[in-house]
Amino acid sequence: MASAIGLFGGTFDPIHFGHLRLATELAEAFRLEQVLFVPNGLPYHRGRSAHATDEQRLTMLKLATGRDARFGVDERELRRQGPTYTHDTLLELRRERGPDVPLVFLLGSDAFSRIDTWHRWTELFDLAHFAVAVRADDPEWFKRGPGTFPREAWPRITLNPRELASAPAGKIMTFAMTPLSISSTAIRALAAEGASIRYLTPDPVAEYIRSHNLYARSTEHAPDTTR
Repeated sequence: MASAIGLFGGTFDPIHFGHLRLATELAEAFRLEQVLFVPNGLPYHRGRSAHATDEQRLTMLKLATGRDARFGVDERELRRQGPTYTHDTLLELRRERGPDVPLVFLLGSDAFSRIDTWHRWTELFDLAHFAVAVRADDPEWFKRGPGTFPREAWPRITLNPRELASAPAGKIMTFAMTPLSISSTAIRALAAEGASIRYLTPDPVAEYIRSHNLYARSTEHAPDTTR
């Protein structure tokens, strides 16, 4: 069986140490050869002035991940025209990587609890495994555990990481993530105030944000829901 590849999607607006630590823990927990960061397009209802452009987010990702040989950046969702679905991304990656390479898609327990609302969600398990990161502040998980997941997904849950390495797709496994109270929302708010964001994101990213005056306040304001 070929070495497994991890996939980490998100807006990364901006990327920060919480993202990088989670990707590192994913790589170690599942013995991944590589973790690909897959930046999403920003929904049009979000205030564009409050966010970095696609190219700026991509640049910051490359600045943050360039020194770790295990990390890579996949640009396909930013380049795709029209609606972007995880199903399409996984299908393309499966065709590119072949039928035997294990693909491990990373997401949080809060997002996975709503996976039954995703486009063609039941087919996703034919394309990849799912590594579900459990946050320390997820009250639903600590109240209901895997009961928060759609019932159709329960038979796929495993406690053995070897099952993810020995098959190309189809399994779900949870793991506890190191709690780091860092968020992109908080970083943008600090940058808007002109406050320091050092030690929240890698220095090259912090310098890029400062030198390009990203996230600075403008006369326009729109509600922000980016995690």
